[in-house]
Amino acid sequence: MLGYSVGALLVVIGGCILAISTGWELPYELLLAGLDWLRTNTWESLVIAILIMILGILPFLKPRKSIDHTFRTVSQLGEVRVTIDAIGDLIVRSAQSKNEVRLVKPLIKQREDGLEILLDCQFNFETVIPEVSEQLQTQIKEDVERFTGIKVAEVKVLARRLDPVQSNRPPRVR
Repeated sequence: MLGYSVGALLVVIGGCILAISTGWELPYELLLAGLDWLRTNTWESLVIAILIMILGILPFLKPRKSIDHTFRTVSQLGEVRVTIDAIGDLIVRSAQSKNEVRLVKPLIKQREDGLEILLDCQFNFETVIPEVSEQLQTQIKEDVERFTGIKVAEVKVLARRLDPVQSNRPPRVR
């Protein structure tokens, strides 16, 4: 929200500068009239300046959100939190067990009915994509639910590319 406000303010300032530089006198006259009003109305100018400064400081006082997003599950003994990185690592390891998968990049989103997992995959050249994708979806869903206790609502697979070259190097994952 703050970014949009700052962006809109910069667009207006840039438009005024453009109008003044091209010879349009209205923005220049309005600017001069505003500065003159600020100089002659000291108390009002002081209140406006203080309000603007407070509004400028407020974003810095707002507490920062945790960068490390976690997903919560409850056990008999209490709460368990699993980070998005841990789930991503689990997905990558699970996908590595498939020989047909060369590269996988998971994207994890939380929904009301569970996790939504998007797999950006690169498969080997002679892979039957629908068959391997279904196996991959089932395996990822089962592994994430078994190891984390977090329900998986949906696993989507995006076949980005096929790797035509079979080299001696191990598959690159994430």
